[in-house]
Amino acid sequence: MNAFKAHYFDGQTSRLHEVEVQRLDAATIRVVGDGIDRSDPASSLRISPRLARITRTIEFSDGARVLANDHPLLDSWFPHEDRLQRITDRLERHAHAVAASIVICLAVGIATFAWGVPWIADRIADQIPAGVETRLGSEVLGQLDQYFGFAPSQVNAKRQDALSARFSKLTAGLPDAGHYRLAFRDAETVGPNALAIPGGTIVITDQLTGLFDDDREFDAVVAHEIGHQQHRHALRQTLRSSFVLVIAALFTGDVSSASAIVIGVPTFLLQSHYSRGFEEEADAFAFNTLAAHNTSPAWFAAAMRKLDDFHHGGKKAEGGVAYLSSHPSSAARIAAAEASGEAFISAHPDQIRETPGYDACAEEGVCPDEDEDDSDCDDESCLDPDEVDENSDDAEIPDPEASR
Repeated sequence: MNAFKAHYFDGQTSRLHEVEVQRLDAATIRVVGDGIDRSDPASSLRISPRLARITRTIEFSDGARVLANDHPLLDSWFPHEDRLQRITDRLERHAHAVAASIVICLAVGIATFAWGVPWIADRIADQIPAGVETRLGSEVLGQLDQYFGFAPSQVNAKRQDALSARFSKLTAGLPDAGHYRLAFRDAETVGPNALAIPGGTIVITDQLTGLFDDDREFDAVVAHEIGHQQHRHALRQTLRSSFVLVIAALFTGDVSSASAIVIGVPTFLLQSHYSRGFEEEADAFAFNTLAAHNTSPAWFAAAMRKLDDFHHGGKKAEGGVAYLSSHPSSAARIAAAEASGEAFISAHPDQIRETPGYDACAEEGVCPDEDEDDSDCDDESCLDPDEVDENSDDAEIPDPEASR
């Protein structure tokens, strides 16, 4: 039979009409029944694509519609409609095709999160103006001070000036070096830490400056943070973690709206970790920078060991707050620093005595001169004249005549 039952709506009222849809010839469709009798060219009608077994709709040019159950005649009457949809429907009816589509969707999803989102986030980060990033950094620093226990530094001004001078030497010659600055903060609950804030600010805690015995360890940590700044790691990592913001910025084209991530940056800096790739990139930058300033990259390994001992050696910052550093030490990174240090010494053998822990006395026999008087004098004769109590009965009064 060249017809099927359906429901008809005239497009003017909500009344449903029981009708029969017929095909008069190759070019004409007729709808008849319940007070309806109309014929229209098939070419003027539009049919909705097949989706499983849902009701399909035939739309007329005047707004009328026919709702019909999926019927085999529809595909024969409208052979050129939605060819792609018919292919999709055919695939949906095959188990192997469905299984393959699931695998493909999973693969695309994994690829999107593993490579797509990072790529998009990095492109957005590249488009954020320097002024927006600087304002973002100022807001982040304000949040650290207000909500995360950062307080004005207790390090004296002379010491801050000395460390700032070392920082200036490390940044000299870098692009936008004038935007880089150190910010000293007292952070008892955080402990020894250094944070690269978007916009060029590097926060150094008092606890970090007090942890190191040698300023070259300070240089190594700061060089690592400068590496994060150079590659905009904090901004890129936060954008990567904020998938919704990344997609919103992509579709709206308003890259300046990405400054809304200020809410999440402080938490990321304190509680999260950079990706392995970002850490290795910043480490490599630190090694090269130290070597360029005639400092062995092995000082980075020395600094990392002290940070690792503090945060993982059973110690905690006062207040009971556990490890919140964004720079976890690892054997691989320490080994890389030591290997870079060995390469530096091979190229600069004259700097061997500047290597951390190098004992010139044990390695070369170059030892400090011993105090000869200490070896052949008794306790009283070795006393410093200034330490002898002038009122003591045993104190000897120098003979002025004997000195002549």
